[in-house]
Amino acid sequence: MWYNHYILFFYGDNMWLDNASSIDLLFYSPYADTVVKFAKNSELTPLTIGLYGSWGAGKSSLLNMISNKLKGTDTKEKIACLSLNAWQFEGYEDAKIALMESLLKALNGNKTFTKKVGEKIKQLIKRIDYIKLGKNAVKKGLPYALGILTGNPLPIALNLSADLAGSDNVVEKISRFKDEYVKPPKDDSEIENIRKFREEFEEMLEDVTEIDNLTVIIDDLDRCTPDRIIDTLEAIKLFLSVKKTTFIIAVDQRIIEYAVKTKYKEIDGYEISSDYIEKIIQLPIKIPELSPKDIENYLLLLVCQLHINSEDFAKLIDTIYSKKLLLEEKAIDFNTIEEIIAELKIDKYRDSIKEFRNDAQTIEKIRGAVSSALKGNPRQTKRFLNTFFVRKNLASLYFADELDDSIIAKLLALEIIDIDLFKKLNEWNKSYSGENSQLKRLETFALNPDETIDDELSKWVSKSRVIKWLQSEPNELFKLDLSKYFYLSRESLINSEDLSSSFTEEERRILNRIINCEKGQEDSRIDELQSISPTSKSRIIEVILNKYKSDEIELRFISSLFVKCSEFQNDICDIIKSNTSTIFNLRYVPHFKRMYNANADLMTVTLNYLEKSKRIDKENIKLILESDSKIAFSVERK
Repeated sequence: MWYNHYILFFYGDNMWLDNASSIDLLFYSPYADTVVKFAKNSELTPLTIGLYGSWGAGKSSLLNMISNKLKGTDTKEKIACLSLNAWQFEGYEDAKIALMESLLKALNGNKTFTKKVGEKIKQLIKRIDYIKLGKNAVKKGLPYALGILTGNPLPIALNLSADLAGSDNVVEKISRFKDEYVKPPKDDSEIENIRKFREEFEEMLEDVTEIDNLTVIIDDLDRCTPDRIIDTLEAIKLFLSVKKTTFIIAVDQRIIEYAVKTKYKEIDGYEISSDYIEKIIQLPIKIPELSPKDIENYLLLLVCQLHINSEDFAKLIDTIYSKKLLLEEKAIDFNTIEEIIAELKIDKYRDSIKEFRNDAQTIEKIRGAVSSALKGNPRQTKRFLNTFFVRKNLASLYFADELDDSIIAKLLALEIIDIDLFKKLNEWNKSYSGENSQLKRLETFALNPDETIDDELSKWVSKSRVIKWLQSEPNELFKLDLSKYFYLSRESLINSEDLSSSFTEEERRILNRIINCEKGQEDSRIDELQSISPTSKSRIIEVILNKYKSDEIELRFISSLFVKCSEFQNDICDIIKSNTSTIFNLRYVPHFKRMYNANADLMTVTLNYLEKSKRIDKENIKLILESDSKIAFSVERK
């Protein structure tokens, strides 16, 4: 929350929060239209659609689009659309009950339904009360449940609805509850209640002539604990998946799989997660990761959104879409944006056209270098821009107009691309005397690849991202004393030891379980990373990678990370290449083989580099590849 307040303090409503966007900057409309098409078809019900995408991929924005399209459909199609946030059930003892109750209350407030249907909904809410009462009676004992007769505040204790809690005829209701819902375990009273609820829910929907299909959208399921995830999915399947219902769930597939594995262990070596998910989600739709070009477009469009009013910005997006500029091989440049602005006769800006051009051109210079490091993630892209504008504002407050916005952006990009080089550059800058000699040699090599480079510096230029960063404008940073720029980013200059010391108890627990696990346990321990926030996950992985660089842990941990956390594969390969002290002999082959099978293209480049630097021989490369004889491996020779 501090992050959002920090941003708003400087820029008010003009910055980009983690909230779902109302404008389709990711150009997900085709996906929204596809989902809506299936949701409208009542013949396919009951149907559960899974929208799979990583954290920050724009799932919530896509759900908003789907909801708006469904709510805006022709009344002849008779669609009722409700949206629920799964995270709100996190504090409930029984997420199944919470979901059912929330859905019914949302239906009860929907003006589409007649008074007759409204009464049936109220009856269903009462049945949920009895189910809750029954579960609590079993848990706390029937004598406690019947203690209401002596004046105990049972309805409050059991979290019942106001209807039951406030009834003047409580004794009668409790008596009815005792007769109908509290039965010996052999009578399977809970199963019977589930069956009755499902029947009554389906009958209620059949009686609703005002709608042909009830569509329920569920967001933020992957923010919940594994138990809550399973409870919600089972509520959909056991209670709510009936005729005339379509559920749309946006989730990170890896989180779902981890939740299933956590609750339902392997049976005789057979993993049930895939089968379990397929039984509940009939139509999986994967949201593709944004390419570096897509991220470049997104960066520029976000800057446009910052400076152009909402109405004009929507026109700009529509024009870009209609001109099919997103399908072009190269990213959209600012000159094209200005041509569209002139075509649309947009002449009003939140600040000035000068400020707009400055910000757009600044980001345009650096976006090519930073785009791949943002890992195709819209949320991380927003945060990059937010951080840039905060530092730009701080620079103005601290140093007036002394600092160059383009240099602020370029150094921030290096933080994302290679934090170790960023810290090293800060160390070099402390010895600045007219020029930074180490940075000069790196820049010279990047702009003139035929130049030779010191062994000490070669590890930095082995990384393609670093080369792109060195080549990006502005050039010749080696001529400048960058102390004031580093002052703006001093929070990023902490050591990895400092980073781990600031871990939460849960982060420290997961990290220790990973680095102290026995051989063969690496995959299961790293799977635990999928159940935590992306920020915590990145912090933990950063420490693990640093421990590998300092030879504190073995390659087996890194190979598991490579397989399980694909978004960090480029970073892992860069670290392997940069760790020049390690010679990879026969004992490393099984780990490299796993990594090669996970990403052949990336590992081909990495193995080529290691072979050229004499850190792995041809025989071991052959062993890495022998599991698949069809794959050809070509080592460059000079």
